Amino acid sequence: MGKATKQAHLLEKAMALMSLNLRISYRTGRDDLVKEFFIPCLEESVLYRRAAGYFTSAGLALAARGVASLASRGGKMRLVVSPHLDPDDVRALQSAVDHPADVLRAIVAKGVSDIEDALIRDRINALAWLAAAGLLDIKLALRLGTDGEFSRGIFHEKTGIFTDSNGNHVAFSGSSNETAGGLVENFESIKVFCSWHDNEGRVQEEIDNFEALWNNSTPGLRVMDFSAAGKELLDRFRDPDRPPAGLSVGRVQEPGPPTEFRLPRGVELRPYQIDAIRAWSSAGGKGILAMATGSGKTVTALTLASKVAERNRPLVLIVVCPYINLCRQWIREMAAFGLHAVACFEGRARWQSELEEGYQRLSVGLSQVHAIVTTNATFQSESFQASIRPRVTASSTHHLLIADEVHNLGAEHIKVALPDEITMRLGLSATPERHYDAIGTSAVLNYFGGVIYEYPLSQAIAEGRLCRYRYYPIPVVLTDDETDTYQEITTKLTKFFHGGTRNEEIQDAAMKLLIRRARLLAGASNKLDALDQVIASLQVPPKKAIFYCGDGRTTDAILDEEVRQIQAVARLLGERHGLRVRNFTYQESPQDREEILRDLESGFLDGVVAIRCLDEGIDLPDLRMGFLLASSTNPRQFIQRRGRLLRNAPGKNRAIIYDFFVRPPDLGGKLNDDAFNMERDFFQRELRRIVEFCRMAENGAEALHSLHDLRLEYNLLSE
Repeated sequence: MGKATKQAHLLEKAMALMSLNLRISYRTGRDDLVKEFFIPCLEESVLYRRAAGYFTSAGLALAARGVASLASRGGKMRLVVSPHLDPDDVRALQSAVDHPADVLRAIVAKGVSDIEDALIRDRINALAWLAAAGLLDIKLALRLGTDGEFSRGIFHEKTGIFTDSNGNHVAFSGSSNETAGGLVENFESIKVFCSWHDNEGRVQEEIDNFEALWNNSTPGLRVMDFSAAGKELLDRFRDPDRPPAGLSVGRVQEPGPPTEFRLPRGVELRPYQIDAIRAWSSAGGKGILAMATGSGKTVTALTLASKVAERNRPLVLIVVCPYINLCRQWIREMAAFGLHAVACFEGRARWQSELEEGYQRLSVGLSQVHAIVTTNATFQSESFQASIRPRVTASSTHHLLIADEVHNLGAEHIKVALPDEITMRLGLSATPERHYDAIGTSAVLNYFGGVIYEYPLSQAIAEGRLCRYRYYPIPVVLTDDETDTYQEITTKLTKFFHGGTRNEEIQDAAMKLLIRRARLLAGASNKLDALDQVIASLQVPPKKAIFYCGDGRTTDAILDEEVRQIQAVARLLGERHGLRVRNFTYQESPQDREEILRDLESGFLDGVVAIRCLDEGIDLPDLRMGFLLASSTNPRQFIQRRGRLLRNAPGKNRAIIYDFFVRPPDLGGKLNDDAFNMERDFFQRELRRIVEFCRMAENGAEALHSLHDLRLEYNLLSE
């Protein structure tokens, strides 16, 4: 290298960050934030200080953009993140004054328990290698209330500072998502400040703010060291075959022994949960826990499983759930108990090798518990059954099967997949019976051992485990055109019900008419007007709300055209009332659903508009208001939906439920006796649901009295 070339190289090295051609801002869509900003800055830095919001897989991936280059050169990173706290987490922290770090480890484990996105996994792999090499220090920031105790408030700074070997700095700060109308779009922009031309001192201010944060001297926050626990949690995502280029693998320390499978420290079981576990044990390791939605079935089941694991090793724990989002919820909870579960869904290639590796680790004594979480669909698949069937017969390996929303396993196509060889079985459901399916109900009860413990909703409300609620039934009338269609359907249906024909004997033609009738009632146009009036009458706009729609079509009150009811409702809420809402249906990806639920819980969204996807299992403790625009007469559905709204949360005194139903139209004496009796029977089923809601509501007597004239008309005052 010539003298001039060497001098130029030394000059360039001395400039480091100053040699970069940086913009004053970077925006999604216009710029590639990783390639144009993060990687160039990290390649010139020896220290990267980052405050990056939540300790979740998405939050860590955001913080880890480009850090592979930092790891390869031995640069250090300081990371401040915040755990995502739910009400039980806050209570656990308050009671764990002497050992908050243990509780925090269980809490943040939920946030990084299941990662499928390749980009996120790749970024966290780099972060994990950085931690394993001792180049990553992590601290957790927790919000404090005015009383100095932990609160659920959000620490959500998105800032960072790059520092090179010459003491030059580049600071940046980022934005959160933006919203418009009822639609939410992901968009990010960052502002950039360089120390070598910073007359206003913004870079130094960012450095001072970060150092105050790092040294636990920021008012309203408590910042705690989390490096060791963070390294342990991240290590499960470190790919031993893919270290960042240039990183000395010899620097990496192997992880310590696996975490013990147990109830997280600081979490205490309630008396009824202890009673439920004892009842299952007394029943010989079989049974169904019929516990009210929101009463802690998951924690009860995992504590039970941990007790089983103490005496039955090695143990394979298989959890079966109806939906992917519910599976992910279980995986997060299992992580808090010290378990890393194999996520068996969304394609055999994603999970089969990890499932088999778990069994192999058991066989050679490298682990004692192998946890598997799967959907009903994957559980009954040939590939999953072929993977577990030969192993459940092995005498040396114990298996425990836990079925969440166990009533779903009574369906004809899935009950045949239940292995007789698994003798330890636990079913969970607020409503174990299958509606109009005595055979399926019997199959579930027989396989799982019947209901061995009940904790009903009335008891949960009375004991304060679930919150109180007020209930408002809103009668809606059909339009003239809808009434004509309704009369046509009713007339055709009459012949199928003549003579007291039972439901199971209804012919296919009658069933099609019933479905058509149900969709007509669910999508009644005037429900949109009624919803509009209710929202307009509220003194405070809805927050933490859920809007349940039918799967049919209705007339859009804004566009005056026929669209799906869920679209019309979302448009009404967003454009007419300025509410931030998103749809939650089967069309949204699992990742989108996770984001929607986080945004709803944080308050970024005012509500979600759903059809059936939030009926079962999903934990949304802070829901405050429910608007039921469509409901079936299946008791399970309205019990699950009501339970979804009654979970306790800080500052939540009660829930509010608005139930929009169609009152039978006055057909002016056009119905004969058979038709009238049929209509009375249909409305009686609807009324039973309404009466059930009224029975436990604070204003139940008042709500039921508002329907007096309608009940009198159909001679249903005794309901």
